[in-house]
Amino acid sequence: MIKERLKDMELKITELSDYLQISRPTMYKFIDAYDSGDTSTINKHVLKLFKYIDENPLIGKKTVVTYILTNLVEEKELGDTSENKIFNQIKRYIVANPESAKSQFIELAVQKTDYDDAIKYLLKIYPLLKKRRLTDEEIDFLKPFDDIKNIMEEGED
Repeated sequence: MIKERLKDMELKITELSDYLQISRPTMYKFIDAYDSGDTSTINKHVLKLFKYIDENPLIGKKTVVTYILTNLVEEKELGDTSENKIFNQIKRYIVANPESAKSQFIELAVQKTDYDDAIKYLLKIYPLLKKRRLTDEEIDFLKPFDDIKNIMEEGED
């Protein structure tokens, strides 16, 4: 019974509804339908989630939420574009590595404007980092980046 599994995982119906962007009453209908064996009326994403939960008896709430965010949440406004693929790649990275420095930086970059100049600089130097031969001007332009790398490497020792 999916209802009991959700309760055992301490995953509330309201939380599940929010994650899947479905009303709570509709979620209850899906749960009742699944538990009675009538899967024909269940939203395909919800059915996929219920089957995932059934097939993996040792998973917990965190695993289910990660599964939802990684596999089921759609970004409808972006459509099926390369931007959507990049967005989903970023989302999967953040979900899988929420405590990483990169995830924390992405969060700050989205929420604050403090790092906009640094981001512009990083975007400008990125092509130079791949270049084999640099002009003196390009070498000078990369100096702050090299200084930061050296500071970070010294801090790791």
